[in-house]
Amino acid sequence: MCGKTGRHSLGQLAKAVIDSKKQFFNFKTIKSKPPKMNSVEKELHGYIQGTERMSRFDDDGDFNSFDDDAQSYMDAQSYASGNSGQEPLSDPYVIQYQNTTTANLTAILFGYNDYFGSTNYGNPTGAVITNLQGGTYGRLIAQSNNKFFKIGKWRFQSTSTNQLSITVTINHVDANGKQYSTPLNLSIMRDAYQQQSDILDVTKTVTVDGNTYCTFTLIGSATLVISMFPVSVLSGKAVLNGGTNLNLARAPRLSGKNVAPVIIQTTQDVKGITKG
Repeated sequence: MCGKTGRHSLGQLAKAVIDSKKQFFNFKTIKSKPPKMNSVEKELHGYIQGTERMSRFDDDGDFNSFDDDAQSYMDAQSYASGNSGQEPLSDPYVIQYQNTTTANLTAILFGYNDYFGSTNYGNPTGAVITNLQGGTYGRLIAQSNNKFFKIGKWRFQSTSTNQLSITVTINHVDANGKQYSTPLNLSIMRDAYQQQSDILDVTKTVTVDGNTYCTFTLIGSATLVISMFPVSVLSGKAVLNGGTNLNLARAPRLSGKNVAPVIIQTTQDVKGITKG
């Protein structure tokens, strides 16, 4: 079978290429249809297309867009539950602050450009900071300087009641001297439908970059866990691998407004529901 390719010989395929080129150059570019391909030309065309399709899936090809930059902020379980038509669930950053003293301390969250080179990242030595998701708090604060992200929902958790009544001040500064602060008063953020005394869920959008930091009071001997759910993350690496630089996710419905069941009384039949 040497010298054969499929059902036709190499000579026939070569002749078909030459004939097709002749037809191409004799073809007028006005609105006329190209000549029809015979069986030999169709077979050759199929070989060429197949080769081109295979060449797209090399080691740096399309599959690399699905690396950690595209998935690390999302919960794959949302796909398993049949929610592939919407954005996946956000994978949170979870940071714990522990006050090892009996005095109140002023704690700082983020602030790469102001506090990354400072002792304990600008926090008092009595504040112990732990990344509960693995890794270190230093990695998170460094990542905030090159992978900007937007937080869509917060969860504050502490067994010290007063800790959940503090005011978190969100600060943004710029090299041109401009700065502004936004207070987030946790004492008025509790929703009537949220019953947990040691947990407070807050829906507050905050964009974090190297110029952003939060300050708050860490009550003496208290431990505060802050969970932050990013809903969008910028990633340059994802672009280099063929993906998008803006990875989107949705914050989970933890608690809050409109979570309580709504009961509608009616005397009419409801489709799909059988009366008892």
